[in-house]
Amino acid sequence: MLSIPCREAAWRLAQTRHARRAACRPASLLSAADLDTDALAAILADGLEIKRCPGDYADALAHVAVALLFQKTSTRTRCSFEAATREMAAHCSYLDWSRSNFMLADVRDEVIVLSRYCDVIVARVDRHRTLQVVAEHAEVPVVNGLSDREHPCQAVADLLTLAEYFGPDLRGLRLAWVGDGNNVCRSLVQAAARLGVECTLCSPEGHRLDAAGLPGGAAMVRHEADPRAAVRGVDVVYTDTWVSMGQEQQMAERQRRFAGLQVDSGLMALAAPGALFMHCLPAHPGHEVSAQVLRSPRSIVFDQAENRKHAQKALLLWLDRVHGGLGARGRSATAP
Repeated sequence: MLSIPCREAAWRLAQTRHARRAACRPASLLSAADLDTDALAAILADGLEIKRCPGDYADALAHVAVALLFQKTSTRTRCSFEAATREMAAHCSYLDWSRSNFMLADVRDEVIVLSRYCDVIVARVDRHRTLQVVAEHAEVPVVNGLSDREHPCQAVADLLTLAEYFGPDLRGLRLAWVGDGNNVCRSLVQAAARLGVECTLCSPEGHRLDAAGLPGGAAMVRHEADPRAAVRGVDVVYTDTWVSMGQEQQMAERQRRFAGLQVDSGLMALAAPGALFMHCLPAHPGHEVSAQVLRSPRSIVFDQAENRKHAQKALLLWLDRVHGGLGARGRSATAP
């Protein structure tokens, strides 16, 4: 039979570990608004340097384990994180939500368990509230790999691409968003406005970016109903699909509402000479963009896609610094 001191010691240890878990709420990246101007500038500088000299960072995250927890399908987000971690000597595990016990158990419990096996969780979810629940109960940082409200990883890659083409100081750059005021739009506007990018948004009624999606520097953002007026003289024209994942049943109605907002050669001709075209992909030629524009010399969409990898590397490095070494704790949440 166990002695009373032994039981008391076990009880004290359980209390200590419970208190430690309750106090362990690491900083996460759920929204582009979570990145202030200094953080954004540092991440972009790192991204550009990593892209120039990848070999210098070949073992920069050798101590880090990353879990990709995905409810939604993915090409760019999954592959870019897998490539980023592999090229920086980190370990990456992919977990399909629908083929795991996240389908059977309480999300809060599964997240705590997953936290014990990794240093970062990248969650790609259907609903933003699910992401918030994951972050509220995780013992490691959580990165938003996409939710119905935001896509900050895409926004960082977009700004990295703009910095690559226009230089690191983006103040005064003029960008027009033509199309749905969706999750990508929200994150891009939040991040771009922090860096002084002037954003014009052109979306039909009922699909405009809601006021809650506008950054503190809302003076850098304006709405324009006429796509021709929206793109006139801008440096960059950006669009996205009219029908996002989960909206397939609304396809006919959305195509009707967005008719007249296709980015074609005629619309691009109204932008500044040499203006560039951006799209986060996948694209649907003949709908939100013409095939001619998508595959023209003005289009930098594949550089955007490639830069997802470099941006993810820079984001993981930033998290590593913010937390004083992501793998330094050695997944020791239960250490005495």
